[in-house]
Amino acid sequence: MLTLRRIAPWCFALALIVYLRPYTGIRHDATLYLAQALRLISPDIFNRDLFFVAGSQASFTLFPQLLALLLAHVEPGKAFLALTFVGRLLFYAASAWYVHVLFPPRWRWPALLALIVMPTGYGAFSMFSYAEPFLTARPISEALCLLALAALVRGRMGWAMVGFAAAGLLHPLQAIAAVLVAWCWLVQGDRRWLWSLLLVVPVLVLAALKLGPLGGLLQVMDLQWRAMIDGVGDQVFLGAWALRDWCIVLADIYLLHLVAQHGGANTLFGRLAKAVLLATIMGLGLSYLLADVLRLILPIGLQLWRVLWLAHWLAAAAIPFLVWEQWQRGGRDWVGPLLVIAIAVIGASVPRSTLPWAVLGLIPLHMVWPLVAAKVSAPIRRLLLVGLVLALAVACFRYQLQMWAVYEMTGRNSEIIRQDVMIFAYPLLCGGAVASLVWGYHRSGEEGQALLGALSVLALVGALWLWDSRSPWTRAQESAHGTSVFTENIPRSAVVFWYASEASPRAAWMVLRRANYFSPQQLSGQMFNRQTALLGKQLNTQVEPVTLQAEICEVLANVQENPEPCRVSEPGLRHLCTRHGESAPPDYFVLPYDQEKHVRGRWKVRHPGTGEVIATEYLYKCSDWVASEGEALP
Repeated sequence: MLTLRRIAPWCFALALIVYLRPYTGIRHDATLYLAQALRLISPDIFNRDLFFVAGSQASFTLFPQLLALLLAHVEPGKAFLALTFVGRLLFYAASAWYVHVLFPPRWRWPALLALIVMPTGYGAFSMFSYAEPFLTARPISEALCLLALAALVRGRMGWAMVGFAAAGLLHPLQAIAAVLVAWCWLVQGDRRWLWSLLLVVPVLVLAALKLGPLGGLLQVMDLQWRAMIDGVGDQVFLGAWALRDWCIVLADIYLLHLVAQHGGANTLFGRLAKAVLLATIMGLGLSYLLADVLRLILPIGLQLWRVLWLAHWLAAAAIPFLVWEQWQRGGRDWVGPLLVIAIAVIGASVPRSTLPWAVLGLIPLHMVWPLVAAKVSAPIRRLLLVGLVLALAVACFRYQLQMWAVYEMTGRNSEIIRQDVMIFAYPLLCGGAVASLVWGYHRSGEEGQALLGALSVLALVGALWLWDSRSPWTRAQESAHGTSVFTENIPRSAVVFWYASEASPRAAWMVLRRANYFSPQQLSGQMFNRQTALLGKQLNTQVEPVTLQAEICEVLANVQENPEPCRVSEPGLRHLCTRHGESAPPDYFVLPYDQEKHVRGRWKVRHPGTGEVIATEYLYKCSDWVASEGEALP
């Protein structure tokens, strides 16, 4: 019984970590890391790929080399699944230790549970998050950054430097953000650290000499280059962020302000809040000046605004403390705590949420409330409480409606979208449930705590059982790695255009292990390399007639009960397969449509569990669709 009582919190926390962010396969930036590793294994194939032909970011991280060593012996699907789980555990283990260092004992478990429950998004367009649910170098680098910062605040400078260096080798951008926080912490403790700013002088000299990556520090992104990435690279320019994004930033900054104000000058988390606030202001200010105004290439790539990941981490961890502090300070009045909860929940980076702008009213109200609380009558106070509860309920209801609309778009297919996770993951629901269970645990006797311990073990087993939530299509792709799904023998030198509705090059890279011709995701490095942006624009024009028609086919298939077979027009295919200026066409292309001629191969994609055919992909060769000189097409 004692063992069950002791393991209850740990099993409960692990169950939440696993359940709230299930694994959905090799997607998002994990796809790019896969390509970087495959290129190291087969450079003759992948050097032709758009993602690499003009250079990539792989030279700034050791992670692809480490991943390539593993993929030489293990299938990508299995390797990415295992490493994603390991990365998740490392991040939250590092978070637990950092919380242990920063917070007093009574606030350690609440802070860690708040980190697990709260959304992890930061930055623009809900594109970025810490502890990502897919494999990249970032979660591991972030874990090392947290351990380094924990060592720093404990006065272990040597270990802190080792941690920052290791994090930088894996993902320099996340590490630079942590180093900026560390510098602000050191300056706060000893103003002599300001002398370290003199290091800027030799850096500028090296930049002037154009040595290595520092050559981009003083080089300006020309207007043509900026125009080419407009709309697809806006996330790195603060001036392109939407009001919604800035409201999310404001919510984190205000919560950090409260921590710095009420946490106490003698507490580690209070002092750290001041350092993170300063680092956030510096990171945003420098990013806007150097990237948006001066358009300097290296600062654009450094993305100093990424310091927001640490700002959001600390703001999320401090929510339980702030709620309790407001409750105590306000004489057990509910208005202050509810305002903090509303700011944290409504101001969180929740995908498809449209209410973060509400913090523009909530924050000023919270600021003036201590000044007017004593003058507010009981009926007005109750009305205000009802209004705050309604605001939270409306935000939750709108989120659930939007998630249900997404679920409807998939045909209510739980194999594609985990609707249970989408519903429960909203911080108001999940946080309320967690707070209730924690309260119940502390109020229970020994037998009750043992029972909750047993239930937490069962919850962990269930969460682990459901964690692998890859769709049947994703499982089929990942299990087909390196197999001959088409009868045609595609040469190693071939470049393949594989149309996919999710705009990912994963199929060509993983299933065929061939260079992909064009996908928007391959342009992720275009703010680092002008040639990538230029090539991307040219190749997009090459494939545009096909992609537009394919998207129309998808729309018709979604709105019609019994859609007729759809095809891409022959003029569109000839445009794809004809050389236009310097843009060479792909050697092969894959479509989910039977064009009724020139079919070189068919791949019937079967459900991994039932064996049912869920899709058919058709392979075509471009030379079959365009006449060579002196020949006519049949």
